[in-house]
Amino acid sequence: MRTIDLKYYRFFLLLPLFIGCSDFTDITPKGQSILNKVEELELLLNDEYTQLQSWEAMYLVNDNIPAQNILDLITRHENGMPTVESVLLTWDETVDRTTITQDPQQNLYGAFYGVIGRIANPIIANVDQATGSKTKAAQIKAEAYVLRAFFHYLAVNFYARAYNPATAAGDGGVPYMLEDFPINGLAEKRTVQEVYQFILEDLESALELDALPENPAGMRVGKAFAYAVKAKVLMAMRDYAGADQAAIASLAINDRLLDHRDDRLAIPMPPFDIPFFERPRFNEEELFYQVSSFTMRYIFSPDLLASFDPNDLMLKYGELENNVATYLTGGVLLNQGGNMTSLAGVQAWFHYVMAGDFKIHYSINSLTTADMYLTRAECLLRGEDANIPAAMEILEKLRERRIDPAGYTPLNVSTKTEAIAALKQVARCENFATSKNFIDMKRWNATEPEWQTTLTKTLTLAPQGFMPRGGNPMIGWDPIPPVTTKSYTLRPDSPLWIFPFPQAATNYNPNLTQNYD
Repeated sequence: MRTIDLKYYRFFLLLPLFIGCSDFTDITPKGQSILNKVEELELLLNDEYTQLQSWEAMYLVNDNIPAQNILDLITRHENGMPTVESVLLTWDETVDRTTITQDPQQNLYGAFYGVIGRIANPIIANVDQATGSKTKAAQIKAEAYVLRAFFHYLAVNFYARAYNPATAAGDGGVPYMLEDFPINGLAEKRTVQEVYQFILEDLESALELDALPENPAGMRVGKAFAYAVKAKVLMAMRDYAGADQAAIASLAINDRLLDHRDDRLAIPMPPFDIPFFERPRFNEEELFYQVSSFTMRYIFSPDLLASFDPNDLMLKYGELENNVATYLTGGVLLNQGGNMTSLAGVQAWFHYVMAGDFKIHYSINSLTTADMYLTRAECLLRGEDANIPAAMEILEKLRERRIDPAGYTPLNVSTKTEAIAALKQVARCENFATSKNFIDMKRWNATEPEWQTTLTKTLTLAPQGFMPRGGNPMIGWDPIPPVTTKSYTLRPDSPLWIFPFPQAATNYNPNLTQNYD
């Protein structure tokens, strides 16, 4: 893969990401050419989007628990030393999260607007004047429009209220950074409705170019992904008919699902030669792939673990006694690279999401064909004339590819309430280790009682003293009794569902007032 020489691009990379994109062609060094050829602009798309790690969202919805000593984390929190992790773990609404939010260039806010500012907007601003293939120019411009739409969609879902047709025109949203934004300007915070309208306009601009490939290479944007983003946007706006049509259009291009029943997905995991589940990079489900830049170690919450079907093949290759991926029962201590946790009297699963040579890959903030099937199923359950059999048929198409055939049993659903519960369960298990459970739950919690969920959590914590199990630390560690129990609740209307703009961004730009105030 070719990459652009960043020698002359460094200035732009160092711009504050919360400001947005600028026209920087006037700083071209004498005798040098920068971003005035189609092939140069295309090189901007060769990005792996490695900073898009939305662990905060996973902590909030109780899908994952930080892989560290939880008791110590909670104790420090209760003693007036809160962290982002402790606030989300304890669902504490009293902490001013702005003061503990990282610099924008090191967190999701900076990552989202970084893609918009250093990739999407330079292409849109310069491609029409660039020399080179007009066919290729149309393709990369369409890709840039989709990227700009998608990352604004993520930003508004993290930092603003969920779309509510009754209030969206007045609800504070996020900046929408267009290609002509001045370098030294202050971004205007748009309303939620304005942001979504801009997103739809960008998607329509992309699709009208009719230049997106149906089979994109690597981490590039294709037509199926464009329709998938449109489906999720319209779903958020509660245009269920439009969302269903967009999902159908996406699936017409790619309807393939990864089949977990394939034994070839079970691989030995070094250095223990443990059979583990392989989720290949660039698998047939991925509509737009984002690579994880580092190894993430998560503890499955007991709540999430209980949501899986007992015969789910993801559990088959994780239920490994006396190994690093063992279930935690009775407060076993796992210690990997200094990351420790202690949960007593519960079951939790230690799960890896690997990069590099390891084979368990998840696109944390992207979309898949499974998302489109789930979108279709939800659309079928909406309205007074909900088509429960059709929705369940779609859900079972997913489930039968995830569950060991020897233990597979279709869900017994007869009412709309039961069907909604089934959809939520399947979606949560499909989307673990991603931000999508956060976005879905936030949307469901917005205004509709039959879709809302109050999350509860009880953590039974081991003390900070441990002893080797059976005298052998390679097997595991048991806590020294006694244990401590902590219970927490997250309401559907909690302000924690809205993430704070980073303090560095709000200090620079007074327009960025927090949306949970």
